[in-house]
Amino acid sequence: MSGQVVLMKMAMGRYPAVDAVVPGTVLFEACKKYYADDSAIAYVVGSALSANSMVDPTNAIYIADLEDTSQSLSLLLVRGDPKRAIPAFVNPRSRTVKQSKPDDPGYVPGASCHLIISKQEIAAGADQGRFRMVMQQTRGIGRTLAKDFLTLLLLRFSEDYPDRFVAEKKRRRKADKPETVSYRPTVRFHPQMNGNLKKDLEEGRIGGFKLTRGSTKFRGEADEPSVQRLDVQLQARIAPTRDFSKVKRLVDHVRQTLSVISFESLNVELVDDSGHHLESVSTATIDIANLDDADMRYCKIVTMPEHDGEEAECYSAFHLPTKLFATKCLQTPEHWK
Repeated sequence: MSGQVVLMKMAMGRYPAVDAVVPGTVLFEACKKYYADDSAIAYVVGSALSANSMVDPTNAIYIADLEDTSQSLSLLLVRGDPKRAIPAFVNPRSRTVKQSKPDDPGYVPGASCHLIISKQEIAAGADQGRFRMVMQQTRGIGRTLAKDFLTLLLLRFSEDYPDRFVAEKKRRRKADKPETVSYRPTVRFHPQMNGNLKKDLEEGRIGGFKLTRGSTKFRGEADEPSVQRLDVQLQARIAPTRDFSKVKRLVDHVRQTLSVISFESLNVELVDDSGHHLESVSTATIDIANLDDADMRYCKIVTMPEHDGEEAECYSAFHLPTKLFATKCLQTPEHWK
């Protein structure tokens, strides 16, 4: 059986904004601490996570296994989900089906996800300060759930060691008085861009953007005329550039200035060095949401090879072939170009 892993970069953050750098060792320390005392667990409530086991103790995500080496931190995340389909076995000869369901009501269907994080911080470039990370693609344990789970562990860690997370609040203006506040560390996942987006940007430059299909509403008296919907389109031509961050800042500035309009469609336009529209490029205009650094549609995916033996969806300890493959991906330079 084969599966897939996604390549990402893990970054540390902090909330609120303070003049402090949060090292990756904080996350590594938090994971090891709560795994060691068997409390690295959170409970799923809708689309959020909670530390309160009274909500539904069977709908939970936890660290089932952990390995800490000088090169990386390996985590095995397990999700118990009472809404997940129950595994079944079928016998085609007798045409019978048997459900694999234990009698103990405390058991619910589960899934495992291997997560390998490099301890080597990226030293230069746009990803400076981030850490390479390989995550197994698992139904029921997505990028957001894993990120929120680690963030919750970091919140607990900051509450257990409040003296370690105090810094000066960032000042918006020089006239603002210095203020020391408590903060909490956070974590973010950024995709390793795949070749499609790189190819488009290498063959053309971003030369403009379009903001379309906006709408605004007028709230007035009931008997007064009101604008139910206003369709607009804004097109901008800019100096050709491959620096998407500059384009994104400009788009955000325009959207903030025109905050009365809720733009629904955002596209950037690729042009050649002279500013002419590129008709030959497969993606001459790209939805700006696809270019966002947090978007996973351009994330590089690597397929695991077939291997012998029975494959399960859930483990209580690392599945060695999957762990070795993810670690190899982490250490393969070609995957990170």
